[in-house]
Formats: sequence, C-alpha cells, structure tokens
Amino acid sequence: MPSCAVLFAKDPVAGQVKTRLQPALSAAEAAAVYRAFVWDCAAAVAAADVDRRVVACAPAGATGNLRRLLEPLGAFDFVEQAAGDLGARMEAAVRDSCAAGATRTVIVGSDSPSLPPAAIESGLEQLRRVDVVLGPSTDGGYYLIGMRQPEAGLFGDIAWSTGAVLEQTLAALRPETSLAVLAPWYDVDTPGEAFLLRTHLAALERAGQGRAASSLAALRGLTLPPPS
Repeated sequence: MPSCAVLFAKDPVAGQVKTRLQPALSAAEAAAVYRAFVWDCAAAVAAADVDRRVVACAPAGATGNLRRLLEPLGAFDFVEQAAGDLGARMEAAVRDSCAAGATRTVIVGSDSPSLPPAAIESGLEQLRRVDVVLGPSTDGGYYLIGMRQPEAGLFGDIAWSTGAVLEQTLAALRPETSLAVLAPWYDVDTPGEAFLLRTHLAALERAGQGRAASSLAALRGLTLPPPS
C-alpha cells in the first residue's frame, strides 16, 4: 500500500507568517522562528518511513524558496497548494496524492516542530485498517489528518483556525467511515505556546533526547511569556 506524507508549508516571509507571535516578537523574529519550524517539520517527515514525501507550498510562487530551504534534506517533491480555503487545499492534496498512486496519505502542518517522525508513521500504519486517521491538537484542531482516498464533504463547512475544527470534522464524517485517533499533540501559534515549545525542547535536549534543534536555536534568547 504505497504511502505519502504531505507537509503544508508557507514561505517564511516577515510579516506574512506567525503573525500571532507579534508583538511579543518582531516580524523578522517571527519569520526566523517559522523558518526553523518548517525545517524541523520537514526533517521529521524526511525521517519517517514513507514511500513519497511532498511539500505543498504557499503562497503561489513560493515553491522555489522552499525548495532552496529544504533541498539539503533531499527527500521531497515540491508542489504549489491549490486555490481555495484550507479545506479545499487539503482535499486537492489528497486527490493529487491518490492520483500519483498513494493508497495511504497523511497531511501535517508546519506548526508542530516537536512532532516525532513516529507520529507520522503511526498515522500511516493506522490507515492500513481504517479510512481516516486524526491527530488531535490541544487547540481544538488537528496536527495530522490522513485517509486512504478523498472523503466527500469532510473538509466542507469547517470554521478553520478556530477551536471547533476537530469537533466539526468529526461531525462531517460519514457513519460508514472508519476512524483512528492518534495521541494529542500541540501546535505553536501564540507566544505562550512558543514558550512551551522552547521549554519542551530544552528538556528533551537535557535528557539526551534532542529534537527540533533548529527551532530550539531560533527560540533561545527571545522574550516570550509563559503560558497563562
């Protein structure tokens, strides 16, 4: 059963990424942090046991910049994200993956740089027995979604970027669609979440289990408030 992992990533341009980290960080600092996030998320996908790896790039024209950033990893096909909202873009990514021969496809974002490769592998493994797999995030969305084939209506009528995404996605599943759920993880969008990520990564480093070294390096020395 050929597998595919798709990483959704944006061009790390100051003022256009991680804007919710401002004003705790400057636009340039937020972009540098996001650049590190993209690298570490891509490194996790590159390290996972998967047949094909794709970086879906946004906005239009960003493919070249992201290719140059991630080329040292040497593991990816680079494509532009489709037009439309996030749901339309993810649906197109699954459809294109299936058209290229994949029978198991997972999509991950670039907001969870501490996510281990094993989580991606677990999502793909679950798709050997179920139609859809979800990795819930602590903000009410999901850090991973996977399916064997496009699921009609799954991405419609979702209030993206809200805490209702996971709930609405579950409601959109057809009764006959089988589901697996992975362990929860966390996205990083706010200064408090960035503080948590930095502390988590520093703890892993101290324990000899270092992960997402680029993100830890980018966050060190920045003034961030702890989670409230």
